[in-house]
Amino acid sequence: MSDLVVKLLAELSRKSAPGRYVVALSGGLDSTVLLHALASLRDADSLSAELAAVHINHQLSDMGMEWQAFCAEICQQWQVPLTTREVSVRADGSLEAAARAARYGAFRELVQSGDSLLLAHHLDDQIETSLYRLLRGAGPQGLSGIPRVRSLGKATLWRPLLDFTRAELHTYAIVKRLQWREDESNQDDRHDRNFLRHHIFPVLEDRWPDYRASWHKSLSLIVESNALQRDLADQDLLSGLSPRGGLFMVHLEQLDPARQRNVIRRWAKKLGLQALGWRITHQLVDEFLPASESGSSYDITDCLLYRHDGELFAVRKGVADAPDPIIFDAGDRSVEMRPGNGALLISSMSGNGISKRLQKFTVRYRTGGENLKLPGRPTKSLKDLLHEAGVPPWQRQRVPLIYAETELVCVPGIGVAESHQAEPGDSGLHIQWQEPQQVITLEQPLESRAE
Repeated sequence: MSDLVVKLLAELSRKSAPGRYVVALSGGLDSTVLLHALASLRDADSLSAELAAVHINHQLSDMGMEWQAFCAEICQQWQVPLTTREVSVRADGSLEAAARAARYGAFRELVQSGDSLLLAHHLDDQIETSLYRLLRGAGPQGLSGIPRVRSLGKATLWRPLLDFTRAELHTYAIVKRLQWREDESNQDDRHDRNFLRHHIFPVLEDRWPDYRASWHKSLSLIVESNALQRDLADQDLLSGLSPRGGLFMVHLEQLDPARQRNVIRRWAKKLGLQALGWRITHQLVDEFLPASESGSSYDITDCLLYRHDGELFAVRKGVADAPDPIIFDAGDRSVEMRPGNGALLISSMSGNGISKRLQKFTVRYRTGGENLKLPGRPTKSLKDLLHEAGVPPWQRQRVPLIYAETELVCVPGIGVAESHQAEPGDSGLHIQWQEPQQVITLEQPLESRAE
């Protein structure tokens, strides 16, 4: 076996065998070398799972069908089952980002549970990514480069060539007399990555011939640092997460700003939110948290962060515009609130609830200035009643208000207007709001780590 194949076998041996090894085959040098090396291991009875390949045709180049035909040819020659998929790329923004999204979407559909999808990124790709992200102001997570292993739906995405240089792959291809296809777009230095590849790295190599080894060492140290940072964030999260899914403010305030940013980033990641970048985390920690009061919110695009009742909550955004009124009758047992605002559950209750003299109701939402006189209490503004009842600020605009014609007669969870309260001994309507789950919580509880 060649040195590359031996090292590849050692890399694959680090993990238990998957259902299949599936190579993402583009037809370029890197993926062609990876597929050939794996086929060599299979032929030597050294591969512990079936071998297959997938090819994604982005339909962006006139050569796309030729690349697809080439992949089919070498897979037939090496007796590797090949699945091809043509995708449409919407170039609304970055063409590269759109192509990547389409490609990975196809990967998720093509792999099976338990598969390992193998991508042929190598050390030069890793270094290129690290420098590109540095120029864009990335933090330690971004500077660590491309992850070696991560989940991909029910499969695993694995990059087993990250310790190999492109020169090593090229030497293997020449020795094995392999053929491959070159993507002409890789020569276009209007793309940032191509500019780095063709104009920056050759200068670095001329000055520091061994820069790859040094950079690889630095990347490894960054990965270790990220792991320690993650572990610290998990410890802080375990201590600071409330039973309701928020972060205790008293715990956050005991941490220095760097640890606050660290735990908030980790919390957002575990909640499945967008990655919180430098600007957002600094604004949160330096401006929002110190100056905000209970009820204040901060918009992070895919949700709102609310400070409420001594905690910081991540809350799904509500409907911007108030929906149209909903009419229902006293005989209804449930009323679906639109859009996505839960439901009203209606039942009978002796001596309580809304008097059954009223038979038709309308659901409206707050516009401001509403008042309600509860039994035995003075008239108060709805704003004050909601605050006194501890209704979270993100629910106050979504609480359904029950009207009889133009009069507010009931606010679920708050009470019934004194003038329309059922008399003692009479049967009244009890209306309960089954509110939607707006607070975003962890899908699985955190577990403490053994010391």
